[in-house]
Amino acid sequence: MGKNTKILLNGLLPRISQSEWKIIKAATRAWSIRELSRLSNLSVSAVHRIVRNFHKKGKFKFLIDFKKANLLPLIAIFPKHKIEVAPPFTSTVRVVYNMGSHIFVSALVPPPFIKKYINYFNAESLIVVKGYEYIMWNPLSPLTEYSPEIKSLVPVFDFEPLVKLYDYSAEPWSISYRAPDIYDLVLLQGRIRNPFARPLAIYNEIKEKYDPSLPNVSEQVLSYHFVKHVKAMWRGNTVLVYTDTKIMPIKIYYFEGRDAPLFARLLCQLPGAFSATINVNKAVVIAQYPCIYEAYIMREAEGFKVEMPYGYFIQSDMNMVKKVPELWKYVENKKWVFREELAIPVRNTAKLKLNSFA
Repeated sequence: MGKNTKILLNGLLPRISQSEWKIIKAATRAWSIRELSRLSNLSVSAVHRIVRNFHKKGKFKFLIDFKKANLLPLIAIFPKHKIEVAPPFTSTVRVVYNMGSHIFVSALVPPPFIKKYINYFNAESLIVVKGYEYIMWNPLSPLTEYSPEIKSLVPVFDFEPLVKLYDYSAEPWSISYRAPDIYDLVLLQGRIRNPFARPLAIYNEIKEKYDPSLPNVSEQVLSYHFVKHVKAMWRGNTVLVYTDTKIMPIKIYYFEGRDAPLFARLLCQLPGAFSATINVNKAVVIAQYPCIYEAYIMREAEGFKVEMPYGYFIQSDMNMVKKVPELWKYVENKKWVFREELAIPVRNTAKLKLNSFA
């Protein structure tokens, strides 16, 4: 394969206007809509309009320093079996396919509860990956270019110059049971849902819709927590661009081997990637790659000590659990607690929306 191979993806990914691309790049550093307006050199009204309408093409994502929150992104895949409830901290339960049906689970779990969380499912896991490192595709990625001529993202298959940059060990960590306080976690959930939401609006909506038992609190107190604590856990934003899953399904790639973390980091730089969950010597990449990628990915893999023991899994359109965990309910005296009474009902009828993925 030649160096610096580029593939034009006309029609495979959504068309991105130049104004949208300005906002997508600026969003990586913007804490607010006004800051996004300043960084993109577009009016506040134009930014509001573009961000509001972008849900048809993708989703703005708030990135968290999970180590500071003392939460470990976790991915597990089990043989298909009946699950009536999922344990606390669960984000997603859905069916995936790989020569048969399996159950895919994602969660944000405090490190001391990992074993208890996995055992809750009463099944032998096929795959468990603890995300001591968790990354998402970034529009500033060195393996992504924007073509103003075709208004599309262009992948650049040139891994070799980036190997040294991304070749480092994933280091396990644990900070006992320490947790942020409830105000921080309520505000954090609001930002996960909307990366530019304001603190009072977040708190009022969550109190009204999800937890009326939350105490009344002043805007001044919320602003303090927002700036001093939530912003300290913020790693910037990104924007995931995706297309109709009926045309291009979402795939889950599981890698093992010494270079699994390195290879996952590299793949996550390509447009179509969503995230990489990275453990020591294993990793999971979730992506909506066009089929044309496959040959390039497999050829690149020849130069790395990496294996795909299960090939890849295809995500179904059956979404049994999809939610942002109500994390403030799992805290007591600023420590994480595993409250089994808050287990999450698993439903088998909720259909996956286009902008809803692991």
